[in-house]
Amino acid sequence: MTHSTTDIIVNGLDLNRMRAALDSIKADGQGDIANPGYRATVVWDSGYHSTTHTTDGQVVISDEPKRYGGEEMGATPEDLLLAAVGACLVNTYIAALSAAHIHVESLRMNVSGRVNFRTAFGLEAGTPGYENIKIVVDIQTDAQAEKVTALMEKVFPTAPIPDTIMRPVPINVEIVHHAEATATHAS
Repeated sequence: MTHSTTDIIVNGLDLNRMRAALDSIKADGQGDIANPGYRATVVWDSGYHSTTHTTDGQVVISDEPKRYGGEEMGATPEDLLLAAVGACLVNTYIAALSAAHIHVESLRMNVSGRVNFRTAFGLEAGTPGYENIKIVVDIQTDAQAEKVTALMEKVFPTAPIPDTIMRPVPINVEIVHHAEATATHAS
């Protein structure tokens, strides 16, 4: 007997694949789908320029603007954090809206904030990170605004990246220092 599945595509997402992922998460709460590990290897290149290799092999270039001594050859770490927040919320919202069969015509996140570089550069005491992060969601759908807003507010707490930065998460730093190589000079 042959089983045929019809793809149910909403907003570019295959709802059958989403349902299969959910079933896998329910079946194995500690498995790789329910509890995936992520890794990023960040390698300093020169100046403020670094290259990051992510879990799935993507490459991200980071740098600072020239006004801070960089070469503007990549996104700043501050921009990457805002991008991570926005991208995670886009994914969270589009998954929930698609599961509810709400068709999205457009979805745009404007994510912004200010960083205290006076503290980052050691000029004053305080916290050097973002003081707050503002997100403006611009969305057009085929559903009533109240329904869309209620659904988006309901799923906001399930977005992993915003959750991670809104609560204290320990960061464990292990420093492995290699002795400086001895240079040999020809006489």
